Amino acid sequence: MNPQVPIPGPDDPIWTAARGFVVRRKEGPLKLLNGGQEQGRVKVTGDRTDGRLGLLELYVAPGFGNIAHAHGDEDEAFYVESGEFRFVNGSTQVDAGPGDFVYIPRGTRHAFKNMTDDTGTLLVFYTPAGPEQFFLDYGDDPDPTGAMPPAWTPERIAAIVAEQDPHKVIPLPGPDWD
Repeated sequence: MNPQVPIPGPDDPIWTAARGFVVRRKEGPLKLLNGGQEQGRVKVTGDRTDGRLGLLELYVAPGFGNIAHAHGDEDEAFYVESGEFRFVNGSTQVDAGPGDFVYIPRGTRHAFKNMTDDTGTLLVFYTPAGPEQFFLDYGDDPDPTGAMPPAWTPERIAAIVAEQDPHKVIPLPGPDWD
């Protein structure tokens, strides 16, 4: 079977409109979370993708894990570029290494932890975009001298959690790491 699909004419913008873009390796603002335990380079924001996609390149310190949480509006996906990570997925855990992909749909409790003695790298995708704005809003800017900011206090974390309604993020901490 060979269905016939009409092909747009050569004057149609589908042939000529250059609507894509490239983000180079070191492009995108770098933000530091929790004393630099997590460093996120915001590669793509929703304002560049009409709200369809957000992307972070995340560098995670050895042994560091984020607080388990769920997103109300976004799916989140992780591509492990380097390191070995343990992911919380609901009430289960899964280990993932270089080249592995982990998908977490909205409304699912999740977290990750770097299980190695080296900094690991994750590519973090959000669909639709939105949570990448968290890094821009709350992350610390790198110090030109290389000094790391202080670790986040419980008071700072509580203040951030109180402001999370726009992101519809629900913190769900617990004893997750075996």
